[in-house]
Amino acid sequence: MHGLMSYRRFGRARSLHSDRANARSLRSDRAPARARSLRSDRANARARSLSLCSDRANARARSLSLRSDQAATRARSLRSDRAEWTFGRYVATEPWLELGRFVATERSTCSVAA
Repeated sequence: MHGLMSYRRFGRARSLHSDRANARSLRSDRAPARARSLRSDRANARARSLSLCSDRANARARSLSLRSDQAATRARSLRSDRAEWTFGRYVATEPWLELGRFVATERSTCSVAA
């Protein structure tokens, strides 16, 4: 019996070709669902990566905001009778505000209370 298989449970002979056709139709029925799930997985991964990027951007904006707040506080604390900006170990001071000239002096490590 070439190409035929006897199934005692069913009580009749069935063709192997029809079994293959049934298996193929089952696979083709599942293919659209699998494709949809792959597309949705990709979309979910893309959404997760975008939310991570926006979280990083928000964290960066918060840190920049904190830094600018700290810089403003430092500038307020440095103001006295003259304006000054610190650049590492040097301080740019403007002895007379009306002249608009700056003098770079080395910052002292020891502070002397006047």
